[in-house]
Amino acid sequence: MGDVVLRTREECEDLVRGLCFRGTGGGGRPSSGLELLLGQLEAGREIRWVDLNSLPETAWTVTVAGMGGRAGGGGNEEELAKLGCLEEKYDPLGLAVAAVRALEESEGVKVEAIVPGETGGTAGPDAIASALEFGVPVVDGDYAGGRAIPEVPQTLPELRGVPVCPMSFVTRWGDIVILKETVSTAMADRIGRMIAVASYGSIGFSWYLMQAGQVKEVMARDTLSAALHVGRTIREAREKGADPVAEAIKAVDGWLLFQGQITASEVADEESFAFGLGTHTLQGQAGHEGHTFKVWYKNEYHVSWLDDKPFVTSPDCMIIVHRDTGEPAISYDFSVGDQVAVIGRKAHEAHRTKEGVRALGPRHFSFDIDYVPIEERMKESGL
Repeated sequence: MGDVVLRTREECEDLVRGLCFRGTGGGGRPSSGLELLLGQLEAGREIRWVDLNSLPETAWTVTVAGMGGRAGGGGNEEELAKLGCLEEKYDPLGLAVAAVRALEESEGVKVEAIVPGETGGTAGPDAIASALEFGVPVVDGDYAGGRAIPEVPQTLPELRGVPVCPMSFVTRWGDIVILKETVSTAMADRIGRMIAVASYGSIGFSWYLMQAGQVKEVMARDTLSAALHVGRTIREAREKGADPVAEAIKAVDGWLLFQGQITASEVADEESFAFGLGTHTLQGQAGHEGHTFKVWYKNEYHVSWLDDKPFVTSPDCMIIVHRDTGEPAISYDFSVGDQVAVIGRKAHEAHRTKEGVRALGPRHFSFDIDYVPIEERMKESGL
């Protein structure tokens, strides 16, 4: 697609809503993402992205994100003082910009564009705002297949053999770490999360330093534009008195998996420094009476059960929205009593390969369940 420019609050709200929807329960809170974009509008900047083909083949690009999951802050004043952590040097946006700059300076290149690492309510706006602050364009696409993912090894470049290093990590206190080499992408991911623990909060990191010609082979295209489309579709459906859930399903060529009320919501403490882990249980309503639905998440939704039998799983995508409004939210912001709809859509083709299923399928998350494509699950369910 061609270049896109957003100039109003409503357009930014549409984008963030769509990014959260496509984030499959992860990718950060949309309220934080909207704040980032509105801050850019208030600074007199247009929210924009460009088609990858508009960049020279030799243009250097990086991706940037935050790491740390639900963890935020931590450490009492005495502990922080002993470590010399007396004043925060970077806010969340500053962390991202500093991470890009650190990688640029370490490798002696000039970064000319930023590629979003994943789709999500905060992740997408973070990449856009970082690019604007850095003075370069953001590309219409991402490395997670038009969704959010919990671990770096699940990116499309990883599936296609692109080295993850060099990487830069920056803490809010101003610590900068450059990871030149790693034994595996999984270890690089773990190192980053340990830095987040050590620094008592989320960190910024930048990686996948690639020229545009190489990016074309490993990026999911047009995912920002796709997010804007579904976000706008949900709003316009509400304005017209149409069913926003049904319209959203059409917009993503998806399926209605379930409708019901959340009757239980369990949050796990394990690894909470790095991930939001938990399970929602739903009792059927609106055509799904007499059925139950359960979905497990690790930031994003990955495994579901219909009437206690395995149902849709990653790498295919699930998203929960409020049933009356179609409004999405991240996985751990839903509560008991919420009336919701669960929507499913196909994964990016790279995640449906043998390597993709190994990286993002249910067995990766230690469930003894085989991946069955969503379209086959829907035929089997009879719903």
